[in-house]
Amino acid sequence: MNEIGVKLQEARKAKGYTLDDLQQMTKIQKRYLIAIEEGNFDVMPGKFYARAFIKQYADTVGLNGDQLLEEYTEDVPQTHDEEYVEKVSTSQTRSENHVANIWLEKIQAILPTIIIVAIVLAITGAIWFAATKSGNKEKEPMISKDSESVSITSSAEEPSSSKKESSSEAESSKEPEKPKQEVAIASSTGSNTTYTVKNMTEPGSLVLTAQGGASWVGVTIAGVQIDQKTMQSGENLEVPIPAGTTAVTIVVGNAKATKITLNGTDIPYAPEAANSVTQNIQLQLTPAS
Repeated sequence: MNEIGVKLQEARKAKGYTLDDLQQMTKIQKRYLIAIEEGNFDVMPGKFYARAFIKQYADTVGLNGDQLLEEYTEDVPQTHDEEYVEKVSTSQTRSENHVANIWLEKIQAILPTIIIVAIVLAITGAIWFAATKSGNKEKEPMISKDSESVSITSSAEEPSSSKKESSSEAESSKEPEKPKQEVAIASSTGSNTTYTVKNMTEPGSLVLTAQGGASWVGVTIAGVQIDQKTMQSGENLEVPIPAGTTAVTIVVGNAKATKITLNGTDIPYAPEAANSVTQNIQLQLTPAS
């Protein structure tokens, strides 16, 4: 058992908390709490999570988590190592290739429709050209002679009615305004929050931004992890959301330092999540009709 583990264990016992109590309060699995007290950080899901769990443990038992990490900096895992950066870079490359394949498949699927529409437009244009040419011939002046006068009439006197018809057709062809996107919290337990997003614009864009600290984030769409990244303060991660997507999962390693935006609309954290370090977020998407 290392020094930081002893200090955390003593603070927990001083509060009268058992490991089961601490698990319920922090939502950190008991085996990870035991590993922190014993200094066995290799069982953690990652070095960033090890530091995040230590901070949350310390804050819960009345210690200053940031100060504790600074004091025992040599005893706790460091997140900046070449192996982790290489792993994230490889994962990002695979994710980018996966997104490109998704868009290629969608384009291939609609290609026959595009060809049919082009043929229909070509036929319509040919009919319109023939009708216009025939109409010009009919506009030639018609002369009728009387015993005392000659009167000339032409179909060119009809443009006012044609303009009215064109104006009416233009007004009827205007698309109605799309309803505004609405984001609402459906449920929250602190570490897990579900949002409903109505009138979702397709395709969409999800942007995660680090503000005031580092944060690890990951995005999963349709059960496939699309992207993940350890962001420093001021960096962001932008993930495109393909049309037809109904669910998006977001994992945030440092909620206090991470801002989430969907199609330009901020997604606020639930009040229950104010003291949570990590967040598992579910977005249930309904596109605009």
